[in-house]
Amino acid sequence: MAQVVCYDGVGCIGGNKILLEDGKSRLFFDFGKNFGLEILYYEEFIQPKTMLGLYEPIQMGLLPPFTDLYREDLASQLCAPWLEIEKKEIGDVGGVLVSHAHVDHIGAIHFLRPDIPIYCSPMTATLSRVLQDVGAGPTAAEYCYYVGRADNDGLSTPHWKNHPHKGRQYHLTDAPGQDFKEFWNNTPDARELEPVEYGQASRCAGLKVRSFPVDHSLYGAVAWAVETSAGWVVYAGDLRLHGGYGDFSRQFAEQAAELDPIALILEGTRIRSKGNHTEASVKTACYEVVKGCSGLVVADFGPRNVERLASFLEIARQTGRKLAILPKDAYMLDAMQVAGSPQSTPQVGSGDIVIYCEYSSGSKKWKQQVLDKYQNLCLSTEQLRANQDKYICCLGFWDINELAYIRPVEGSVWISSNCEAFNEEMVIDEKRLRNWLDKFGMEFVGGETEHGNPFHVSGHASGQDLRQIVETIRPEALIPVHTEEPELFVEIMGDLCEVRIPETGVAIGL
Repeated sequence: MAQVVCYDGVGCIGGNKILLEDGKSRLFFDFGKNFGLEILYYEEFIQPKTMLGLYEPIQMGLLPPFTDLYREDLASQLCAPWLEIEKKEIGDVGGVLVSHAHVDHIGAIHFLRPDIPIYCSPMTATLSRVLQDVGAGPTAAEYCYYVGRADNDGLSTPHWKNHPHKGRQYHLTDAPGQDFKEFWNNTPDARELEPVEYGQASRCAGLKVRSFPVDHSLYGAVAWAVETSAGWVVYAGDLRLHGGYGDFSRQFAEQAAELDPIALILEGTRIRSKGNHTEASVKTACYEVVKGCSGLVVADFGPRNVERLASFLEIARQTGRKLAILPKDAYMLDAMQVAGSPQSTPQVGSGDIVIYCEYSSGSKKWKQQVLDKYQNLCLSTEQLRANQDKYICCLGFWDINELAYIRPVEGSVWISSNCEAFNEEMVIDEKRLRNWLDKFGMEFVGGETEHGNPFHVSGHASGQDLRQIVETIRPEALIPVHTEEPELFVEIMGDLCEVRIPETGVAIGL
């Protein structure tokens, strides 16, 4: 019998860990980090003890308690309570079908056994690799390659000379070219890499699978369909209709309808929302601000949101400025060139892009490669400070102390092209940001108005667009996830199909 079990992503936004079972076949849709749950117990200076590996994440409910699902090298025998946790076994898992590379969808892959393959688009694989390559911590994001831990009075990372990185098994929705292979089989790290040849994403756990490109605020997003003994099960991941590639999502809905699916697992981040801005309208609003600015413009938008970066690049060209990006952004754009995608990705060396070289105490290998490759495009803090009206600088909240060195001139503006704060921590961060801007006399532009936020467009479909997707696909059953208000699906879509609201860890038979 086929069934769906949601181990996360229930009654909350993100953290999707959705198990599909059909007889002995098992696979997951996504395996993400649940930030909302994590923040109940942890903050910047309270973090799980990595030397004890899996114990704390499992005990605190951040991971499903399956002892056979995770890496053996992350189970330290030093921690005696590890043996006392009530644990279960899940059995063989054929793979994880990943929708896209946002951390709330991939962030817990780090813990999974390395023989459990990851299925995704080449662009998602690339962005996952970039996220790992430029990450600040050595153990926080081993999405694509990992180092086996030694257990000597707690877990530790062995010396780089004798213990290479080991690649994870990936299956890709499309066959990338030779440039991708060279990128995938090497790391910007002194530690050697033992790569694993990537395969094709056609079958998982013995079941036929299909992928469909969808539009989201991150390139490479896909929806998945799996053929079970009960019929096709469709998982939409995160998607929208109002983005620059909204036709991807419409085509997915039309193609999914042809499968006559028995179930549709659908996100509902914005189930209550009735309207949308578009990327074009956001670009127009931002252009008007930049056109009237006499000083520095800072563009603050979500990490890896390349569509928004491209919008600001076009605005820079229209206003006679250049777009200053950080080295990590340049590394990402270069990597994205080898993934192959119908979505347009700006090229660093094609003009109008420079690389802002912020002060730092050292330079990692990936960063040094970028600076060496584009040394003629490097922009120092002194150069930016002296020519502020010539640039749009891409910075985020975590880069805010750059203002102390740039020292914005009068008439400078910070464009917050982000979603509104939706939890207490984000509210505190926004207050801290505004304190910095007040300190340097910089105008803040952005945030919600009675007509929404004209400087940001969401990566998620509105309630009316979600209804349109369901009307097109017409599944027998609808399972709402990635939403704080799953009961609204009954009200909005109950006339279209049966809505089955999931409970964490409780099977939904198909």
